[in-house]
Amino acid sequence: MLAIFPHIISVGVLLLSSVLGVPLEPRQFENTGDGANAGLFTAASSSSAASPTVTDASTATTDTPAIAEGQLFAQTTMPAGSATTGGAQSSGGATGTGECPKTSSAPRCYRMHSDFPAESQWMDLPCMISHARPDMVGISNDGPDEADNVISAIQSVSEQAGIDPRIPFAVMLQESSGKVRPIIGDWGKSFGLFQVQIPGVALCDGYAKNTCPMSVITAMVENGIYGHNGTDTPPKAPGIAYWLSAESGDVAYAMRGYNTGRIPNREDLTDATATKSYVSDIGNRLVGGLLGAAHRATCP
Repeated sequence: MLAIFPHIISVGVLLLSSVLGVPLEPRQFENTGDGANAGLFTAASSSSAASPTVTDASTATTDTPAIAEGQLFAQTTMPAGSATTGGAQSSGGATGTGECPKTSSAPRCYRMHSDFPAESQWMDLPCMISHARPDMVGISNDGPDEADNVISAIQSVSEQAGIDPRIPFAVMLQESSGKVRPIIGDWGKSFGLFQVQIPGVALCDGYAKNTCPMSVITAMVENGIYGHNGTDTPPKAPGIAYWLSAESGDVAYAMRGYNTGRIPNREDLTDATATKSYVSDIGNRLVGGLLGAAHRATCP
């Protein structure tokens, strides 16, 4: 009797609805952003009627600067079972409660490979975004639409590449603080959001604040994640996805390789000629030791 009781109620509700002429509508559930890349930010999240039209990379208009011929982006498939496959992220992050930390924890020096924080200790992507976006609009002087488009592009390109979006998001903050306006480093050799050493990269130079097209921002993100599709092996400017694949998903080694171009010491990751604290800085960005666009060398 108990097993059929719910069905009797359902039939009764349907008959009542038919008699009263009131249709039963299915409930619409809002995407809360749970899971990888789900509903965190979209290109239109802060757009208004007065905002410039943002174009998708596949529908770029003629006002977009031409990208150098041959600047293609090689898709990189992550190894099955790696910590970064599919861009998955934990629900609790470093807080353990799903709440974002209001201030940074004391930065640690992750000098040795074994010191690098496990993925289970990382903050969630929404927490990283909540701290970084104000700096991207304030300190880095991006327009609000541009900042949101950077965030959206990192999520979508990371999903395509099969990597955790928190990794390129941390790298982007480390390299440029999220500035879309031309930031040129390494004595004129490194360009854009990810400071890639690729000639002829897409940049937002020449666009007024808050008008840089989505196609250009996406191309900058692709440069950082995919790198340059050169004929050399490894390519001359390998991206984050290349290094993650080459190092079987090991984030610490991948970050050393991305910054230095090689891994001189597989134990002491500060043993490098480039930014010695780079791997440690990324680790701190992932767990909340460095929040937003703050810059600080976390290892002496």
